[in-house]
Amino acid sequence: MKRAAALVALVLVTGCASDTRYADARRLLAEGRTQEGLALLAQASNDNPRDLEVRFEWLRQRELAANRLVAQADTARTNGQLDEAAEAYKRALAIEPEQPRAKAGLESIAADRRHAALVQEADAWFKKQNYVEAESRLRAVLNANAAHRDARNLLRRVNDAKTAQGLIPPVLKSAIGKKVTLEFKEANIRSVFEVIGRTTGLNFVFDKEVRQDLRTTIAVRNTTVEDAIKLILVTSQLERKILNDNTLLIYPNTPAKNKEYQELVVRSFYVANVDVKQMMNLVRTVVKTRDIYIDEKLNLLVMKDTPEAVRLAEKLIETQDMADPEVTLEVEVLEVGTNRLRELGLRFPDRVNFQDPATVGSAASAVMRASGPLVGFVATPAVVLNMKQQDGYANVLANPRIRVKNREKARVHIGDRVPVITTTSTANVGVSASVNYLDVGLKLEVEPTIHLDGDVAIRVGLEVSNIVREVPTTGGGLAYQVGTRNAATVLRLRDGETQVLAGLIQDEERSTANRLPGVGDLPVVGRLFSSHLDTRGKTEIVLLITPHIVRNLARAENVKSEFYSGTESAIGAAPLTLNPTEPGSVAISGTPSSSAAPSPLPSGGIPGPRAGMPTPPAALQLSAPPRAAPGAEVTVSAAMLPHVSAVSASLELVYDPALLMPVGVDPAGANGRLPLQLARSGGYARSDVRFRVVARAPARTQLSIGNAAAQDATQGTVPVNVPPPVTIELGP
Repeated sequence: MKRAAALVALVLVTGCASDTRYADARRLLAEGRTQEGLALLAQASNDNPRDLEVRFEWLRQRELAANRLVAQADTARTNGQLDEAAEAYKRALAIEPEQPRAKAGLESIAADRRHAALVQEADAWFKKQNYVEAESRLRAVLNANAAHRDARNLLRRVNDAKTAQGLIPPVLKSAIGKKVTLEFKEANIRSVFEVIGRTTGLNFVFDKEVRQDLRTTIAVRNTTVEDAIKLILVTSQLERKILNDNTLLIYPNTPAKNKEYQELVVRSFYVANVDVKQMMNLVRTVVKTRDIYIDEKLNLLVMKDTPEAVRLAEKLIETQDMADPEVTLEVEVLEVGTNRLRELGLRFPDRVNFQDPATVGSAASAVMRASGPLVGFVATPAVVLNMKQQDGYANVLANPRIRVKNREKARVHIGDRVPVITTTSTANVGVSASVNYLDVGLKLEVEPTIHLDGDVAIRVGLEVSNIVREVPTTGGGLAYQVGTRNAATVLRLRDGETQVLAGLIQDEERSTANRLPGVGDLPVVGRLFSSHLDTRGKTEIVLLITPHIVRNLARAENVKSEFYSGTESAIGAAPLTLNPTEPGSVAISGTPSSSAAPSPLPSGGIPGPRAGMPTPPAALQLSAPPRAAPGAEVTVSAAMLPHVSAVSASLELVYDPALLMPVGVDPAGANGRLPLQLARSGGYARSDVRFRVVARAPARTQLSIGNAAAQDATQGTVPVNVPPPVTIELGP
């Protein structure tokens, strides 16, 4: 018996303690002290495992707390705050160790950090213009997370750079800017280009349709090679195409040959602010492009044309595709009204009713005797003493803020739409009813025009209307008499200037008197037998409008509104200009057809360079594969081009012995400089050297030519035009 009593007491004490902890835990949770509240709930649940309410509350609060932390971590991760997100995920796991979203979040953060490192590496390679390495790292990121924003943006930049790099045409080397002096008269044009080639190291390739008998006359002094070539081509109706940094293709400037040799490119323009149809019409009109396509859903314009025409279209789109100006109109409309009413005096009954005495009820206040079946009476009340005075003041304010584009209308209606029911009766058909709606209240219409100097011209239409009274119609319908006040104007304001439009005043004054006939007309006593009602109302509409320019046309300095568009036959071509020359230093004429014998030359033949001109150099060429794997063999070629007059050349091939080792040559004797001899045989001189890649890690190496000299049959030793170094990427 004692043991049972002790057990009951222990249970009661434990239950009371559990209830206390449960209440304390709920209080702590309400105060935001989540960790302490959950700890008390867990302790209370462990002490009393049979209390399902405590256990359920502990599980519920634990899940809620973990979910809140996971939500905070997800938000921080989305914003790029990876450290804060990881800390929140760990706190969620401390509360609920098996929380799946928290575990997945930590794994995602680890992946995000790996991806961020790869994107940084890709960006570094991109800045070094190594687009292959940059793309490989970005592809690895996107394969794991296709929605990675930074990787997608950088990959788009890489692709644009690769495309632009592929579209860059070859450029002639610096020899094109050398000053030369040429004097030819009725000379064969091929011979003229041969002399220019010997002087500058340029190669000229002629189309088969360039006439063999085409002749030209030119006399230029201290003029650049580029200007001389321009003059010869233009006057001879020829055109050129750059094949590489020292080779030109010469062909007739005819539509057929231009179609054959002129490169075409395809360009897509995403138009942001103007209608793509209007932009297509502009490009067709100005650029004369026929191959053009638009996608109205994407506002996309795609065109195919020459690079010059595409660049011209790009300039046009750049000058036209600008955001429309916008203005915010701050409008205040006030209706200020005052009214005064005064009613004073005795109002007597204005009629006597005669009715059957049996039907006169309590509405009669005074019954008069009468002979016959009818009795006269006056309705209740018989006499009314009016003593009323009322003053009113109304101030109705509307303060809308309207943002509207340039030359677009904006409307504001503040009021009611009152239904007007109209019935129509048709013979043999019946009666039909229709409902029309009448706008009553404040109606404001504005149309701004934003000028480039910051002024705003605004076309304003204001109407304020109200229902004066209802008018019943004969067919049972209902019409309304509407009072209205409106104003329309055009004004021009500066940005931030406020204009007040006022003076729309309505003033009404009425006086009404109810008098007892005869007695009420007496001069003084008549006031006791009459009632006077005087009313006066005055309202005024005031409009205040202030424009604030949000965005005007961006007339940036780098967006030129005037630029060259080429010629009618060559859209977008650069203008034909020459560098500054001395007076009398340029004279040229072309003779496309030469049936007569040419005039004798001053020197008896095709003249060579004038005295003081540089000796024609012997041009060398160096070539090698762009990539090579470790352990592989590569072949490097050094050649003397066939257009030079030298019969032999000696040179040294310079390389890095730590990365490349010549095959069949003692590396100790070479020591990074391999001597070569080039001897002309059949018009061409070439020497090939094989190297084995000994680099153990990815690297980049260059090979160049040094200590070069050439032997000419007539002039002896002549200078050598050394080509630039070639680069080989060493790696898998």
